[in-house]
Amino acid sequence: MLWPALILLLVSLSWSSTATALNSKCGITGNKAEITDVPWVASIELNGNPNCNGAILNAKQILTNSECVPKSTVAGVKVRVGVTTQKSGSSIGVCSSVVHPQAGWKHYDTNLAILNLCEPLTLSNEIKPIQFIDQAPDVEAKASIAGWGSGTWWSLLKKLCLSVSSKDLRSLDVQLYDVEKCSKDRKGFFSSISITDLNLCSVKKDSACSLDKGAPLVVGGKLAGILSFGDCAKKPDIYVNLFRHKNWLESNTKDNK
Repeated sequence: MLWPALILLLVSLSWSSTATALNSKCGITGNKAEITDVPWVASIELNGNPNCNGAILNAKQILTNSECVPKSTVAGVKVRVGVTTQKSGSSIGVCSSVVHPQAGWKHYDTNLAILNLCEPLTLSNEIKPIQFIDQAPDVEAKASIAGWGSGTWWSLLKKLCLSVSSKDLRSLDVQLYDVEKCSKDRKGFFSSISITDLNLCSVKKDSACSLDKGAPLVVGGKLAGILSFGDCAKKPDIYVNLFRHKNWLESNTKDNK
């Protein structure tokens, strides 16, 4: 007899938390940005709806989180670049994708996907590729992220959530910190995420959120990571450490340099 009451309590707490989060700054909690400040940022759309973020690698390829790409087909995936306001301008179709062979649910250190565009981008001051970092970033390096994110952690539960992606592009300065400490800080009853040396972490004072997935992490003007999991300032954010995936990235982008 206790189970129905417990389930009802959990559902009510979920909706209560949703309402609180919708009125808080728990997407990318930085400032509004202009696309000319971060011209490498791309919005990834699924069936016409903003879904994730990504980074422009070259005129034909975008790097994002593998969870942003359907397993069966990329027919509904499009990319929007060169815009500050969500859904302005025009989008470009994706003809194919290359997903990291070890990507999978809760593989937060390998969830990468490269989107191959159906037509090349016209590069400009608003649309520019970003280079990969050429050495491992310092443990406590200053970094930045940018994108259009959600207003609540509960957007992970899309069927129960009222939140939408941010209309305006936002950017945030963050600080990296030790992955071993990050792993300890993320432990908890509901957190079984494994943090490895293939990850980067940023401290939780300022944070990304669920629809920020794929947001590029930039250190010293170069692409150092892709957001795996934004925890809305509840726990440290997790990124894929791109320097540790250098060989895979280079082998799948070399023909488009």
